[in-house]
Amino acid sequence: MQPTDTQQIETPRLLLHGLDSLYVCHYVDLATSKIDFDDLAYRKALAKDGEDGKAVIDLGGERFQVLPRGAYPYSYVLKHRDFSLSLSERMHPSLKVQYFSEALWRDGARALHDRVTAWTQAIGATNLKTEQVTRADWAFDFELKHIDFSEDHFVTRARKNSKWRDGQTVQTFSFGTGDIVLRVYDKVAEIENASNKSWFYDLWGTKEHVWRVEFQIRSERLRAAAIRTIDDLEDLQGDLLQQLSVAHTTLRCPNGDTNRARWPLHPLWITLGEAIGELPKFGLWRHYDQLNPIQYRLLKNAQSLYGNLKGLAALTAIRKPSQGIPTLEETLATLRGVIQRFHSEIIWQEAVESRVRQHELGQW
Repeated sequence: MQPTDTQQIETPRLLLHGLDSLYVCHYVDLATSKIDFDDLAYRKALAKDGEDGKAVIDLGGERFQVLPRGAYPYSYVLKHRDFSLSLSERMHPSLKVQYFSEALWRDGARALHDRVTAWTQAIGATNLKTEQVTRADWAFDFELKHIDFSEDHFVTRARKNSKWRDGQTVQTFSFGTGDIVLRVYDKVAEIENASNKSWFYDLWGTKEHVWRVEFQIRSERLRAAAIRTIDDLEDLQGDLLQQLSVAHTTLRCPNGDTNRARWPLHPLWITLGEAIGELPKFGLWRHYDQLNPIQYRLLKNAQSLYGNLKGLAALTAIRKPSQGIPTLEETLATLRGVIQRFHSEIIWQEAVESRVRQHELGQW
């Protein structure tokens, strides 16, 4: 029988939390850089023939292994011990960086990003615009000696979920696909069976009973959370993870209520929320403590709408120059008249309800 009081359930100990995987695209002009693409093609061919020792290249102060295959749509992949670079001479973006787990835990995302930025400068690549974070995986590792929950104890808005077993033992719960995936899994079993990342044992100070809560977030959801650059990632990660840990999926303790959403939070999720609460949030809005994520997005949407109203006022002024610059109230009246031409109450109702569901899933 499952406990009905969260005080009877083990409170997990947080061992480690941070970024475990990170992908960033750089918009740089490699055609003007010091990269010899003919030489890269030659070394790639050598790697295909098994001549790995001849497929090593020193470039921009770093040493890379040229891999025998590219990573679509990129022609070449250069592998470093801390990251890999996927690149092509004439693409936009021309450079995609994958930072490896061990390097992220050892050095941190900021230091690694600065290192790659310095590398692009060292090879003479012209920067065209700011970088774009396309995927980030956050990990929260807990010492959890007793697993007292099942898939029925998760309350999720994800349309798809799954679990994996080893024999009769469940090792992974997964919720969502695409831009948002939340996993809760036995990290020790994953290391032993798949990743072989035994260096985590030293970071944890233990070799057993470690479960991970992992958020895998891709570009569309990152952009919806206003996360585009590394600076955005640092400033706004708390907002994103707080929203997902509350509205996307929660772990609950059954108490007999027929509505699972009213079950109390499991201590694992309480401890997770406390850890997320310590992360940076709101970026430039951080000093407005009264704001919550919905209010923040409301302000951002209003700010965008205000900019569009200025554009509409300018068009009105051009169309009717004799009337001068219209006021905000006059512009709103003009907007209302234009919208009424194609407004449909039925379509409006359905579209708004659809967006409400998207927001509840964290798809801002």
